[in-house]
Amino acid sequence: MASGMLGTAITGLQAFQRSLETTSHNISNVNTEGYSRQRVDLVTKKEQMIGVGYLGTGVSINNISRSYDQFLTTQLRSSTSAFGDVDKYRELSIQVDDLLADPAVGIAPEIKKFFNSVNEVTDDPSSIAARQVMLSQGGILTSHFKTMNSRFEEMRSLVNDDLTVMTKEITSFAATIAELNQKIANAQGQASGDQQPNDLLDQRDTVLNQLAELIDVSVVPSNSNMVSVFIGKGQALVLDVNASKISTKPSDLDPSKLDIVLESPSGMAEVISNSLSGGAISGALRFRNEILDPAQQQLGRVAASIAMEVNNIHELGFDLDGNGPNNGTGATLFFSGMTSVPVTDSPQNSVTSNLVLAVTFDKTKLENIDFSDFKLEKLTSGVPNTYKFTREADDTSYTLNEVGGFLVPSGTDVLPGITIEVASGSAAVGDGFLIRPTYSAASNIGVNLTDPRQIAIATNAAKDNDGNSYVVLGPMPGDNRNGLLLAGLENKLGMIGGTASFHDSYSLVVSEVGVLTKSAKVGSTAQETLLNNAKSAWGNVSGVNLDEEAANLVKFQQSYQAAAQMISVSGTLFDSLLGAVN
Repeated sequence: MASGMLGTAITGLQAFQRSLETTSHNISNVNTEGYSRQRVDLVTKKEQMIGVGYLGTGVSINNISRSYDQFLTTQLRSSTSAFGDVDKYRELSIQVDDLLADPAVGIAPEIKKFFNSVNEVTDDPSSIAARQVMLSQGGILTSHFKTMNSRFEEMRSLVNDDLTVMTKEITSFAATIAELNQKIANAQGQASGDQQPNDLLDQRDTVLNQLAELIDVSVVPSNSNMVSVFIGKGQALVLDVNASKISTKPSDLDPSKLDIVLESPSGMAEVISNSLSGGAISGALRFRNEILDPAQQQLGRVAASIAMEVNNIHELGFDLDGNGPNNGTGATLFFSGMTSVPVTDSPQNSVTSNLVLAVTFDKTKLENIDFSDFKLEKLTSGVPNTYKFTREADDTSYTLNEVGGFLVPSGTDVLPGITIEVASGSAAVGDGFLIRPTYSAASNIGVNLTDPRQIAIATNAAKDNDGNSYVVLGPMPGDNRNGLLLAGLENKLGMIGGTASFHDSYSLVVSEVGVLTKSAKVGSTAQETLLNNAKSAWGNVSGVNLDEEAANLVKFQQSYQAAAQMISVSGTLFDSLLGAVN
């Protein structure tokens, strides 16, 4: 009897000692990120038959388990990824919104000031001072275009830096998960039952949450308590103990952009930029595609339209000394180089391709200038050669035919305010080119004239008293008819298919960015609420509650003391038995 009592008491001491140690472990990790509360699972030991019945033999420790809910953990990871996406998008979009609203670099006031200066010259065509102000305002306007475009380029560089840093972090997290998988599998192999390495599992869940902040992940359980992690459209980032690498590389057709590349352990590389969703890396890519690129391209459209429209009128006029197009000295107010459009060859083009394209703005169709980039791909060879022309902004496309050395659309389709000439060479079927009408226009614009006398405000066409037309030769200091045409451009609906003025078009850029930024702020606030709710739900199940742990300390301490008292009683009974025998 005494021996059974002693053995039972000892099992209680051991059980409550482990319970106190586990409670201490919980309290020590109350502020540890991702730590799940642990508890000692106790079961009664196998009873002993003593003739008159079965006698209990005490308690045993079945397992030390963590408070864990797979659904809540997955929900927390998903909410973390969604918030990382919208919050990064919000953070970056605010920068563009603030830039467009910044009066120091804003374009709208400078467009107005430039045309005010044109009106002043028109009011007094002979005034050198007014002409100089017009040149200065033109220079200020072009400077603002360049400044804003350079700020966009700075943001693009920051996005690239962000993407580079995030891909390195993702690679590091993937390697850590693979390493933890190995440790968990090894620890699982040492267990004889359902025992699990709780702290290692918590560490892996924490790394998975950190990974989810950067990129949306799908976690699939594997053998020996390991997990596999998939991203994008099912691309494997971690397979058990093998981790892939994520890196960046310049885009084939646009080196200023970085693409995201997944490199498997076998060395195979795949561009996955368009496959990613969720997490901060997706927010950065969405910002670049939905706000930064369109804003820069639409800014370029305004710059190109102003330069081309003004030049179209200015180069037909006559300056203060009577120089004009009739004697070969007609000048452009803005750089004539604005007419050319950049074209990039695809690195995947065939080795036999030597096609050279000359793309320029179409002076007669400036209202059709589009802000998007365009992909040109050779479809067929023959008479005529055909090409697929795709608008990158919405992936719509139509066919171009090579006619008389130019690529022209068929039917009712129209080119986006440009002409595409086959300057030389030929391309193989499948070869591609990127045409960027407005991307760099804001950085290329500038005032072409330095002498205010060269501003062409006059027109040499005149009529006599009988209504007969004649041409005026020589200086026309008081004539302002060409200036009136220039001034009229301010309110001309010559952009976006003839529906908007320069000011309207720029305001559209500002409003579109403003709407997207506001939407991002609302989305970020909503996702933050959902994330906090997910954290709260997870904490209710897995988090450490100090009040509960304090109560457990008292309970387990008293249980331990009671078990120790049983040992004391057992000792007293044994002493009494020895005394009786002696």
